Amino acid sequence: GLAGCAQAPRMAVSVESAAVSEGTIDPFARLPPRGGMLGAEENLRPRQLPQPLHMPAQPLQFAGGNMPDDQLLGAAALGPPITANACLGELPDAAQALQASAVKAREAAALAAGVPPAPRAPIANIGVHQPPARVAPAPAAAAAPGGAAAGFAGGVGARALAGGEQVEPLLMQLGGAGRTALGPARGLPGGVGMPGAAGLDAGDLNGGGIPSMDVVVRYKRSWSIQEALDQHSTLCRQKEILTKIGANRVRVRRSQLQFAHLEVEDAVERARRVSPQEAADAVRTQALAASLRRITQDLAMATRLRRVDETMVRQHLAVAEGEIEKSRLEMKVMKQAIDDKSLVVATDETVPQPFEPGEREFFYCTNCKVGGHGQRFCEYLLKRREWHVYPYQKWFEDEKHNEYHCPLGKRLVDFADESHFSRIAMYIKGRIWLEDKTKMWELVPDLMPDTYVIEDLKWRDGRQPIEDDSGYPWFVKEADRNWGTSVQVCAKASECMDLAKPGAMYVVQQHIKDPLLMDDGRKCHIKFYVLLMGLEDSVTWRLYTFKDGYLSISPHAWSPDDLSKETQVTIIRTERIGSWRHWPEVYPKCKAGVAEVVRRGVAQGKLESRIGKRQFEILSSDFIVDTHGNVWLFEFNMSPVLKDPQDSPQTHDADMISTALEIVVPRENGTGPGEWDFAGEFKGTPPPIPDKKQPTPSVNMQEAPAARLQAGAPADPAAAGAAGSAAPATL
Repeated sequence: GLAGCAQAPRMAVSVESAAVSEGTIDPFARLPPRGGMLGAEENLRPRQLPQPLHMPAQPLQFAGGNMPDDQLLGAAALGPPITANACLGELPDAAQALQASAVKAREAAALAAGVPPAPRAPIANIGVHQPPARVAPAPAAAAAPGGAAAGFAGGVGARALAGGEQVEPLLMQLGGAGRTALGPARGLPGGVGMPGAAGLDAGDLNGGGIPSMDVVVRYKRSWSIQEALDQHSTLCRQKEILTKIGANRVRVRRSQLQFAHLEVEDAVERARRVSPQEAADAVRTQALAASLRRITQDLAMATRLRRVDETMVRQHLAVAEGEIEKSRLEMKVMKQAIDDKSLVVATDETVPQPFEPGEREFFYCTNCKVGGHGQRFCEYLLKRREWHVYPYQKWFEDEKHNEYHCPLGKRLVDFADESHFSRIAMYIKGRIWLEDKTKMWELVPDLMPDTYVIEDLKWRDGRQPIEDDSGYPWFVKEADRNWGTSVQVCAKASECMDLAKPGAMYVVQQHIKDPLLMDDGRKCHIKFYVLLMGLEDSVTWRLYTFKDGYLSISPHAWSPDDLSKETQVTIIRTERIGSWRHWPEVYPKCKAGVAEVVRRGVAQGKLESRIGKRQFEILSSDFIVDTHGNVWLFEFNMSPVLKDPQDSPQTHDADMISTALEIVVPRENGTGPGEWDFAGEFKGTPPPIPDKKQPTPSVNMQEAPAARLQAGAPADPAAAGAAGSAAPATL
């Protein structure tokens, strides 16, 4: 994790091999890993060598230069004091001149033992960095239970001491026991420590128990003044806490670094006091060299950790400040919106001026939390530079304690999901003729399968289905429900009434004959998206159809005898329809079908205009195709499922939504209609001028739903549900 950090000065120390006579302890047995334990048997058992052993030097990477252990200790013993800075790459020049003494002492000890002296390391290599040689880890069999034999942290092997009863007293003499400045002693039998053996472990990398510096609270768009103030306060408090945590982290790191400096200076002072005779002892030499190596590694690590934490603290505080700045800018823009004098109070007497994008510098949208796709449309409009948030306020509360909201000051804004306060209404007036299946059957019976209506456990107008022997199943659906949540399946027409409940209304349809199935035999139907827009002149309607819809496919192969909903009812959007081989032939028929529905709805006055307001709605229609090429319309879904890229990165409707808004709210240099296909323009009759009555905030609770009905919005926002999760209530 520190690979990308600034590199601290490093020094390489090579362990020069020492030959020992047969019957002595092997000085090249591995030391345990940092944080591990020596093997109880294998690593502590004296190893019998069949013949004198000569091993090449194995350089080790740590803060310093390239020097064999005995040369380093010899220089320390005979030369001037070595400070912590010296161990970070500034060894005194006198060390080179003093090497000879340590080398001669080592050779004398080797000759006394009857072993030829090992080759000397060239003096010219002292202080020159050499890349460390990688040492293979010890075999697994070499480690006894409770311990492990491996290299030092970073994958660099170490030639060091392991052997018998001589180990513990020697290490205690050289390094002492107990805790070091950076942590508890570990890695040796019986809790014996050596300077630097504690080191910096994974806990040190995370700050040693100090809380993390994560920026948990992020800026999120606010829709009211109180939301903006609360968010700004929270973000400021977050920065205060992070500042304190960051100061503590840096303080801990600096303390660790100071302790590491003291440890290095103490260890070097001990090494300096080693006599030439003691330096000639290979076991003692390597043990003390290993101690120095570990301590200097800890010093380098502490230096890096301090730099890493200082950088991290600065970065995280900068992120926290950036979130505060976003909140501060949001409040500034919100204040400018409130001060905009071009916004008037919305009343029944107010006839909005036609929406002209080029007339004003800024436009405003308000999320009144009605439900449906209101907030989604606001989010897409706010991607445009000229659109800003206008805050909402509480409007009134009904007897069920449901709160209703409106733009602050009851202003008329450019877009809001509360139609009375919006120049552009997102709900079509008269939408019930598309949503209610019984009404749509009255409007376009020739486009739908034969439909029957059950009303309060009676067949409407005495018209009921006739039993046949075709074997196709029957569907019983609640008239005002969508999303397939109320669909029930039965085998015979005579069973349909048994599925109905008192006081409810149902439509009954038989499965179409010879349905067109997928190649693997599964049933499918078409999700066909439509954009319907009524203009401010209260007469003109424009219809657009989306060229790339979806197929909803059942999970099981279709059979008329299988009455399970998994086989007969298709709900979930499964795949894009563009690759379906029948789509080029089917699309024009679907387009013509919805155009006929709108034409009749406008001509018969079922779809009503709003005086002086533009209104629009994105909705989906469900079609199913038979093998003869006929296309059958089943229903319209108001507020259909729409997905955003952040929720569904692979399959989403961002292009469909953004280009639909380009049609409804055009702008200069816009992206155009995209995949939306113009399907027709229709002329209706202008609506009658309503009586001019001033609405008051104290709306009677019994009249509140009716008032919302006149606005063409759901009577109960809670019933509308979240966008894409439930359809608005039928009005």
